[in-house]
Amino acid sequence: MTEYFEQIHNGLPITDVEIIDFHAHLGPIQVMHVPANDSVSMIKTMDLCGINKTVVSPNIGINSDFVLGNDSMLEEIRAHRGRIYGACVVNGHYPELSMDELHRCFSEDKDVKMIKIHPYSTFCNMKDRRMKKIYEFASDRKLVVLVHTWLDGDSYGSQDIFAEVVKDYPDIKWVMGHSGGPYGSYHAVELAKEMENIFLDITVSTSPARQIEYFVSEIGSERVMFGTDNPFIDPRPQIGRVGLADISHQDRVNIFSENARRLIDF
Repeated sequence: MTEYFEQIHNGLPITDVEIIDFHAHLGPIQVMHVPANDSVSMIKTMDLCGINKTVVSPNIGINSDFVLGNDSMLEEIRAHRGRIYGACVVNGHYPELSMDELHRCFSEDKDVKMIKIHPYSTFCNMKDRRMKKIYEFASDRKLVVLVHTWLDGDSYGSQDIFAEVVKDYPDIKWVMGHSGGPYGSYHAVELAKEMENIFLDITVSTSPARQIEYFVSEIGSERVMFGTDNPFIDPRPQIGRVGLADISHQDRVNIFSENARRLIDF
């Protein structure tokens, strides 16, 4: 039993530790029904469970129009200053436009904090040569890049494809989105042990038992990032996973927010 057992089981927010959601989204998406997908509804849900800040990537930017998506991201971070932060979405099929968007987003608002790449939804392999300037932009600025990764069947952004690119850009802080999915934990740890600039993301809808404890024991809590996929997934179970994990209080603090603050200046 942890110090947050009673709060979590009674549905009360955690208030004595800052919580930063490093992996969230924004808006509707065509492949599923996502209720409460607007920023106001998301903040209401955040308040229910004690999430102080969230970094969002716009769904429309991942699946269709990334310029429009980045427009909506910029609008929402300005409307909810200090609660919502942005991830600039790019698409390797449009390298010049992606570079324009990177320059625009990072110059227009200080609360754009990272780059989001979704190889599977954009149908662009991470190793595609058209991605090179995007990586160079991130490397020159030592940025955080969050990449959707999945199992070996993902021909665009599997864990091994991800690792091949990571090796070429050691100055980028790479977050392995979903840590390869619900069955990718072992390989995620193997890769993180090889490359110290890989950070593991706990955002999953189907969670392996004791995944968080395994990550912490193998690579340390300092490289485990808290994320929820809000509004795709209700963030409260993710709070419970960390709050009830068999780890130390400092490990919990690291995962909930300290690691995010080490990577990004909020």
